[in-house]
Amino acid sequence: MFDAVIIGGGPAGASCALWLKMLGFRPCIVERRLALGGLQNDNPYPNKWIASVLERTGFEVAADIHRHVLEHDIVCRLGEAVTELEVVEGGFRATTAGGETITARTAVLASGVRPVKGGFAASEQVLIGPGRTMFNADFEGQSVAILGGGDNAFENYIFVRKRGAARITIFARTIRARREFLEKVPPADVRIGPYPTAPEIPEVAGRSFDRVVVLYGWEPYLPYARHLALARSARGFVETSADCETSVPNLYAIGEIAQRMHPCCVTSMADGVVAAKAIQRTLEEDAIARFAERVQRATPADAPVRNAPRPRIR
Repeated sequence: MFDAVIIGGGPAGASCALWLKMLGFRPCIVERRLALGGLQNDNPYPNKWIASVLERTGFEVAADIHRHVLEHDIVCRLGEAVTELEVVEGGFRATTAGGETITARTAVLASGVRPVKGGFAASEQVLIGPGRTMFNADFEGQSVAILGGGDNAFENYIFVRKRGAARITIFARTIRARREFLEKVPPADVRIGPYPTAPEIPEVAGRSFDRVVVLYGWEPYLPYARHLALARSARGFVETSADCETSVPNLYAIGEIAQRMHPCCVTSMADGVVAAKAIQRTLEEDAIARFAERVQRATPADAPVRNAPRPRIR
């Protein structure tokens, strides 16, 4: 019986586990990858948004997270995907794809997000989501259609252009990108409005392309929680209280799965701290109540109450 089972070992889950361990509790991380670090494992670029990290790539940030957690002897089940999370007497039970069961007094959802596929299937011609796949693709002399109107679409337009693409067109129903990206993309290379697609060709709005890049944003990854009565937003993200607790008592959701105002590595780690402190408060309240009961049972009913000695005045 662990104090907390944490599903996902990205920045949020690792931060929560680290704080729980430092606070004197016994957490267990279950991570489907073979390494901790979450989506940072797919980020080959320098992560310049973390104040304490200078010019380190996402790969390096992920490696630091992995090493830091293991150095604290935190129990980790790596390479194991959770297939089901259940509420049981006294807490929660997580079952992995390998058939292992892990029980804990509390549970933390930190499994993050996945790129929205929008009905597409990934292939050599169709790339879904940013990161490692985009970084390794060859765009030299190719015609590329980018689907989506957010930061990722416009930022990857710049990336693909630097990689030597001959023609790039962004197709978006609405524009949501930051101003700095809008200033770097020629308006002639953007189409706003509906656009029919034929990914098997691939073709967008009646025009053929060598590659189609699908950048429709992110969706929460929660296949193991389908039987839980979780309150969710219209887009499926988990709704939580200020201390990251979900609508299920003693079940917490942290990081991008809860869609914070600005989800990123730093806010995910902050969520981990908030959840760890909330779990500490819950478990210590229970421990204090049990200790008080033991004290009452150990004290005879007719035991006299001694007055505290008075200090002597000299």
